[in-house]
Amino acid sequence: MYLNGKPSETIEQLISRTSQLTKALLQDFEIETAPISLESVDDLYEVFDRDQIFLIHDGMLHLSKNNINLVSFDEGDLIGIHQAFDMPMPVLRTDEYVELIPIERDRFLRHIYSDKRLQHYWSHLLVCLNAQMMNYLADTFKDQVRPTAGFQNLQPGDVILKQGDAAELVYTIISGEADVFVDGVKVGELAEEEVVGAMAVFTGEPRSATVVARTACTIMAVPQKDFVLLIEAQPKAAVNLIENLARRITIINQQLIDKEES
Repeated sequence: MYLNGKPSETIEQLISRTSQLTKALLQDFEIETAPISLESVDDLYEVFDRDQIFLIHDGMLHLSKNNINLVSFDEGDLIGIHQAFDMPMPVLRTDEYVELIPIERDRFLRHIYSDKRLQHYWSHLLVCLNAQMMNYLADTFKDQVRPTAGFQNLQPGDVILKQGDAAELVYTIISGEADVFVDGVKVGELAEEEVVGAMAVFTGEPRSATVVARTACTIMAVPQKDFVLLIEAQPKAAVNLIENLARRITIINQQLIDKEES
């Protein structure tokens, strides 16, 4: 994937993360169709049904608006995710030779939702794709658009979120580990791929705990509104997230009981 102009460090990190997540989602997925060759195409989804997404096997496709290429996708990129869900997007086009592997959307989703780990990857991929577009707009129109998401590199002891604060952002721990404190008492631990701060988004209440980096961490921050839109678009991802939150609450409650009894 390439963006017009020189991408910021945040966008480069998002692109790298998107590539890793795409590979993880496709690792055990059986490709059943042969590549389709196109010499050129003005609008991919005027030629193909929207119930398909595509893996680029060779060549490039461009996300284009008013004949201006905004984003270029190349070998290994998974394209058409937004279009497959009937979300309005600029056209996907190319004037050059390209080979695409069509993937049935519903079959791919069944593959994802058969495994909770893949559901995590899928949710993170959707967040990363949204964050790429918004950060690209923010870099292009710096005086008009505020970045929607970004990566933060933290040192041990840095506070990710504080008990009692308003819930403006939801975080995903990309790497590293963190500790959870309630009223100054450690009640849990968080690791890579865990979502932090979603509880307050669902309840509308202030943060119920403080989360502090235990090791060096890289986290991705997503505004509350964007996170809610993601959940609304992918209800199965929401179910998986709620299950994880419920499991985490059970663990924390048991730890509190153990502390009171000791």
